[in-house]
Amino acid sequence: MSFTFHCHARALLCLGISAPLATTLFPTVVVAQTPEATSDGVPTITVEASPFRRAADDIVQPVDVIAGEELDRKRRASIGEVLENEPGVATTDFGPGVGRPIIRGQGGARVAVLDNGIGAMDVSTLSSDHAVTIDPAHARQVEIIKGPATLMFGSGASAGVVNVVDDRLPDVFVAGLQFEGDYSYADNADERQSHLRARYGVGEVMFGADYAGRKAGLFEIPGFAEVGHAEEEHEGEHEEEHDEDAPRGILPNSNLRTESYGANLSWIRPMQVLNAAVSVYDSNYGVPGHAHGHEHEEAHGGEEPGAAEHGEDAGGVRIDMQQTRFDLRGKWFSPLGGVESLTTRIGVNDYEHTEIEPGGEAGTRFDNEEIEGRLELVHAPLSGWRGALGVQAIDRDFSAVGEEAFVPPVNTHTTGVFLVEERPTDWGRVEAGVRLEQVDHEPELAGAVPDIDFSPLSVSLGTLVELGPRHHLRLNLARAQRAPAAEEVYADGPHLATATFERGDLGLDEETANNVEIGIDRHDARWTWSANIFFNRIEDYVFLANADDDGDGIADLVSEEGELLGPDDDLDEALFLVDYAQADAEFYGFELESGYQLIERGPFRLDGRLFADSVRGELRDGSHLPRITPMRFGGGFDAKFGALSGSIGLTRVERQDRIAALETETAGYELLAADVAYTLTAGDTRTTFYVRGRNLLDEEARRHTSFVKDDASLPGVTLLAGVRIQFN
Repeated sequence: MSFTFHCHARALLCLGISAPLATTLFPTVVVAQTPEATSDGVPTITVEASPFRRAADDIVQPVDVIAGEELDRKRRASIGEVLENEPGVATTDFGPGVGRPIIRGQGGARVAVLDNGIGAMDVSTLSSDHAVTIDPAHARQVEIIKGPATLMFGSGASAGVVNVVDDRLPDVFVAGLQFEGDYSYADNADERQSHLRARYGVGEVMFGADYAGRKAGLFEIPGFAEVGHAEEEHEGEHEEEHDEDAPRGILPNSNLRTESYGANLSWIRPMQVLNAAVSVYDSNYGVPGHAHGHEHEEAHGGEEPGAAEHGEDAGGVRIDMQQTRFDLRGKWFSPLGGVESLTTRIGVNDYEHTEIEPGGEAGTRFDNEEIEGRLELVHAPLSGWRGALGVQAIDRDFSAVGEEAFVPPVNTHTTGVFLVEERPTDWGRVEAGVRLEQVDHEPELAGAVPDIDFSPLSVSLGTLVELGPRHHLRLNLARAQRAPAAEEVYADGPHLATATFERGDLGLDEETANNVEIGIDRHDARWTWSANIFFNRIEDYVFLANADDDGDGIADLVSEEGELLGPDDDLDEALFLVDYAQADAEFYGFELESGYQLIERGPFRLDGRLFADSVRGELRDGSHLPRITPMRFGGGFDAKFGALSGSIGLTRVERQDRIAALETETAGYELLAADVAYTLTAGDTRTTFYVRGRNLLDEEARRHTSFVKDDASLPGVTLLAGVRIQFN
């Protein structure tokens, strides 16, 4: 089944330019849009990924928003690390330089990571050692949509969405100068981070600029980097029996340097908002445990932190990454009769990263040029139904050249149209939607491999039931289809980051997720809590399966050229032969979260919090899927006394012994974190001094979701001190 229509992103770019011209020539006088406020006068944080711009508590689908002081406390190097302690959310890692979110056990091409509503436009879904090109230092709020979000954001959101909102595309005009500066130092890895942001508003125009930088040496870890040596040490083996080169106390090739900066210009009127921004992301980071057909290099444990910048110094593979992107947005309120708002959004990027081999020579180079556009219209109620109609289009030109170019150059064109409608009811609100999409993969190797197209169709139905003034019940049903990604179709070569030789399948069908979810919460009170249970049956789930081409009942090992290896061959550089396959799968689990205001007396306040989550992922034959998040639970306290604030939290991650074939188990661990901050206010200037501690128990912790969990543990105890200055 296929349908054909091509309204590519370049066409949406024309719409994005013509629409503001039309509204400028034919203005309409309307009342200025102002943010809603709660009963105590505090502005409500709205979810910008939602077309209806509501608070998270009022959205039918489960959504979490992190902002303000909470976001400041949780800010880390990667967006995955920022969110990893949120119920239902975990992170991948390939060392301290990489971390992509996982939602309810699914990640990669099933979780969309957005920058102000438009994709990151990087290649982080292609391999887990590729970083997301969104710097959390710039984030004003981070939104997490759990469960299928394909209606609004397409195939790549079949498991959920993470939307990072910054100040580069502001909605609200603020006159005069605003400034924020932040600098911190961490003892582990001699890590230094800085962030600067400035905005100036005059008349109806706002100018903005920002910068963030991070530099770190080799990270200290408890014990050995490789799990085998750690086990031997724990069992009391003699020191002389260890490999003399086995890295201990430090994570080899973990040093990094990242810079991100940009400038923006906005024209903000009561009825119109026009934004333009340009930004750059530049990073060079080591990839611990990266297998590139060579033995592990020496640990270089004695070198000075931060001294190594290139592969030959760090003793391993490095990634040198750059991205430049341009963003445009136009928003108009009541442009036509019956239309509440019209929004256009365009993103254009130029991405490149090169993998630097241990000897310093350039290895594989990945290029990605992409343009994405959205046009979204929210109409006034018709027969009681209020809704959003939109179109989204993406043109993506991807290529890879080098020894790890396991996917050929592919041009991917995606076009989707969607309609989401809501209606108030006596009990609350009901919401329904549909999305029709066309995905065309067109390899540049004409005649070598065929073009492939998919036509995903997604529908959803949900309701929000008001059980009382402080309780909500949510019920969501969704049928979300995902088009296989280019690598799942066309892969044919060594993927050295995962020590596999991958083979795609030209006959893959669309993935179909049938998701059922029930949630209940208590909000806007001294005691708040939420509970969600979900069940997701995915038909034709795409996964990597070990191949057995020789029929001996044992997973095949091959060389980097794909030649089958036998027991008499040298297996030091062997790769597992794996095929992209399809089978029905199931994901199910729960999320619990509770907060209670223990004390509020004068200037002193003390809050307690608890959380727990669990997810199971398995194929219909009962076998477990790999890298599924273990069960977690934890809690903590948040305190505030005048200008002094602090928090402490402990998270327990359970042992993961529900493992896939050839996967290793991961031991459980506890992570203890604490924060203290003191804020001085003088006129319009706020100065905050803060101290943060991470992994204060110095636990040897290995994320089960990581491909390098057996070669790289998390950083050990880390103490960070910093100062933040804000001027409004």
